[in-house]
Amino acid sequence: MPIYAPTLPPRPEPGQGLPPAVVMLRFDLARVLRLKLGKFFGFLFVFILLVLCVQLYVKHLVNTSAGLSTFKPFADQLLSQGPEFQARLLHPVMLQVLWLQVALVGGGLVARDTLHRIRPLIYAHPVRPWDYLLAKALFAAGLPLAIMLAYVFLPWGLSLAVAGAAGPVWPTAPLLLVPAALVIALLMGAVTLGASSLAASPKAGFGWALGILLGSSALGGVLAAALHDHRWLVLGAGYLTKLWPDLLLGANRDSGPGWVPVVLATALHLVLWTVIAVRRTRPSEASL
Repeated sequence: MPIYAPTLPPRPEPGQGLPPAVVMLRFDLARVLRLKLGKFFGFLFVFILLVLCVQLYVKHLVNTSAGLSTFKPFADQLLSQGPEFQARLLHPVMLQVLWLQVALVGGGLVARDTLHRIRPLIYAHPVRPWDYLLAKALFAAGLPLAIMLAYVFLPWGLSLAVAGAAGPVWPTAPLLLVPAALVIALLMGAVTLGASSLAASPKAGFGWALGILLGSSALGGVLAAALHDHRWLVLGAGYLTKLWPDLLLGANRDSGPGWVPVVLATALHLVLWTVIAVRRTRPSEASL
């Protein structure tokens, strides 16, 4: 029996089928949903979210119940309804766990295709390099954005349901927290995509992502100590994700680094890792 070489399917007619970026995004989503790792991180995210919701409900009870009026001064100190409380809806602990999940899941986005040498086949027909990069970028930034939106809208909805406009969460909080979540998601996506494009395997991609996260923080700390200027800390990608909610909500204005350093450092990370991802996902770089 003759053995025929495998061939690629025929090119679809224009207007038929889904765009290549959507098809690849669907496969990446299906792969992540099959991972047991998602259950572990899902438990952590749900637990942190429940703690935030319990805090909101306790704050409401203390403000409205006559029997708990003696605890109101303590609750006002612990659960202040100011900008700092609103910014903590995107909690720093949640952001640290989210960085770990994005590094684990996103570290193999490009590296897995490099390891198995399937990118030359992907580029052969009918996918363009920009389609490939768009699919990976949508997944790398869309995953953290979806999780952060839950932390924005669920406590906000609970606050409106139990106390209306006078609840612990400002009615206008999503107008400021959603842009912060979007910037954080873009930052996480750019770093993860750049790290994965530099790696030759998913495990190496996870190592690259953690290395960028910890290395940028270490570099910022060294420069801040050497130059006696805490604004250099914004070079740390993890530190930037904590600053954006405070910046947009006006929290910690006196102690924060200000708009200019944060915006410049964020733009530096976005441009640097996006350029690296673009260069490393070219057809000429499709195999090691």
